[in-house]
Amino acid sequence: MNLCGVSISLLISLTVAFGAEFRTITVREMMDDPGLDANIYKQKHFIWTPESDAVLFLEKRGAQLYDLLRFDIATQKLDTIINCYQTTWSGDGQTIQLDLAGFIPAPDGYRYLVTGAQDLFLFDRRDTSFARITSDRVIKTDVRFSPDGKWISFVKAHNIWLVDCTKKTLVQLTHDGSESLLNGEPDWMYAEEFDLEKTYQWSPDSKMIAFMQINEAGVNRYPLVNWSLTNPEVTWQFYPTAGEKIPETNIFIVDIFSKNIVRLEKPQPKNEYIARIDWLIDTNLVVIQSINRLQNYKRVAYGNPLTGETKIILEQKDPYWLNVTDLYHFITDSRNFIYYSEKDGFMHLYLYDFNGNFIKPVTQGNWMVTALNGIDMKNNLVFFTATRKSILERHLYSVNLQTGAITRIDHEDGVHSAAFSSDMQYYLDFYNKTNSPTNVRIFRNNGEKVAELYRNPDFGFEKYNFGTTRFFKISAVDGDSLYASILYPSNFDPQKKYPVIIYVYGGPGEQIVQNSYFGVWHQLLAQQGYLVFSLDNRGSYGRGRNWERRIYQQLGKLELQDQLEGVKFLKSLSYVDPERIGIWGSSYGGYMTLYALSKAPDVFKTGVAIAPVTRWKYYDAIYTERYMGLPKDHQFEYQDSAPINFIDNIKANFLLIQGTADDNVHLQQSLVFINELIKKNKRFEMMFYPDRKHSVSDREGQIHMYETVLEFLKKNL
Repeated sequence: MNLCGVSISLLISLTVAFGAEFRTITVREMMDDPGLDANIYKQKHFIWTPESDAVLFLEKRGAQLYDLLRFDIATQKLDTIINCYQTTWSGDGQTIQLDLAGFIPAPDGYRYLVTGAQDLFLFDRRDTSFARITSDRVIKTDVRFSPDGKWISFVKAHNIWLVDCTKKTLVQLTHDGSESLLNGEPDWMYAEEFDLEKTYQWSPDSKMIAFMQINEAGVNRYPLVNWSLTNPEVTWQFYPTAGEKIPETNIFIVDIFSKNIVRLEKPQPKNEYIARIDWLIDTNLVVIQSINRLQNYKRVAYGNPLTGETKIILEQKDPYWLNVTDLYHFITDSRNFIYYSEKDGFMHLYLYDFNGNFIKPVTQGNWMVTALNGIDMKNNLVFFTATRKSILERHLYSVNLQTGAITRIDHEDGVHSAAFSSDMQYYLDFYNKTNSPTNVRIFRNNGEKVAELYRNPDFGFEKYNFGTTRFFKISAVDGDSLYASILYPSNFDPQKKYPVIIYVYGGPGEQIVQNSYFGVWHQLLAQQGYLVFSLDNRGSYGRGRNWERRIYQQLGKLELQDQLEGVKFLKSLSYVDPERIGIWGSSYGGYMTLYALSKAPDVFKTGVAIAPVTRWKYYDAIYTERYMGLPKDHQFEYQDSAPINFIDNIKANFLLIQGTADDNVHLQQSLVFINELIKKNKRFEMMFYPDRKHSVSDREGQIHMYETVLEFLKKNL
């Protein structure tokens, strides 16, 4: 996509055909109209069969009722595997409604694991029978089949358990689990900041399980209060803040038959994080990826499950920080492996031998790999997703391991995400662009379309009177380019003056300016007469190592500087009202909103900050220390990055929104900020959402929140 100036744009139309009639979107319609649900496709839980010959997915038939369907690749036939009316189980004097939403296919391809009343049930499609596997009605998490399909594993009460699929006998593998000692399950911080959901792994031969143990003893706890009860109930969340004690981690191997447990040697000193654990398929060795507390020194090591010995085979260092991703693959046949690095400026793939010796780059260039989708060793092809065509898009490519030749697989502009079958011959393409929500199609690995599985039948771009998004390039202070977008109402008139609401995130790891479908809230704002502007500042995702690392130890500073360049650009447009520019954002975007109002008080007329960080010292250790270092070493930087220290400067009326049960950005962040506002006699508006977390996700809460924000903007912008 060519983006060489403000006149070049992705523009379908800025006007609606004269005389066309459309209804105006309301907040309630935004919640209730299935055509406006951008994530409805996720409810279908598309997944490949173990044999790679079909795709399984759910079809909703009513409240919590689903059919499980199977689309056969060869015949193009759609069959019902489990009918929603079959999902009531009766036995032992009980009747239980089974839930297909989290179904798991067994490796044999004919059994399916489902849940009901917190227990596990196996469906056998050969005789359409359900068998109850557990009967304790206790919450079970991370439920999985063993590779041979003979066992089902799960975590219960912070311990790892097994159940024999045939005998239905329970086996407890660990016994020391507690609220502060987690076996095979991540704590909040590991799941949130390392995207680590699976902290135990089966050995390929189904004889052992490697698991991470997280010891929270001595770690700070935060009270999450349920205010809805007559006597409010407190749940204590282990939450290490910046500079405070972090949990201790260890890796153990348990033999499922002898119950013998071996602890692996640590590849790094005590203050480390375990980022990933895996098994080498053809060696029965455990692969451990660890990173030090400052996250600038990473090691990959092999662990011997019999002796506990570990051997470091790869090390990476960075003067700033190292990102942790899933861009790695251990090749079974050659015993080589592919691993990721930003050492050449952009995230790319590199080939190493079994002992960690560098062989050659797999990908290279001034663009970055965003996903490693799999390897077809028969044809020496590595499939990956990247920004090679455009920073604003994501496309699927293959690279030949021998020749280095790169081929683009998909054909349409926009954002693509691929899920390959296990034999790498087919992939599911999850595809969207600015004027189209996600569609799901099946393709061969050469890009040949097989079938369309899903397109939201209730959506229509024209039906909802949607506006159009244009993309721009803006020059930064240092001469670099900033990518930005403006959403225009469908009846845009360049002779009028429009207020602008800037939607900001601004933090590392995220990119909001893309040729992708963003949902309906901003479209609703456009229908109300606002232009919606966004800009990806320095530090945002997708532009490479140097672009991201510039914010190191100065969060907020360069991000705001770039956002202000965006404001200058807006004020140069004849149709923008320069006196009516507001800003809003959530989480890091909430932080940026308060930072902007306090550091550039004469620029923004108003703002809406949702779940904002107001002082980084109060945020979690992994995230904060990655970008800011330890508080004891960078006291000035922590002070300068905190909006709470610049409340005196705030002039605009603003709206602060916070869920009282937020386990990510805690209620504390808003309360201490409010207290300082009171001390400084600053006026503001506040909305608490009782018992809601970081995102207000329930229908009633969302309706109230969006209507509150809309009313606030109408009054103040």
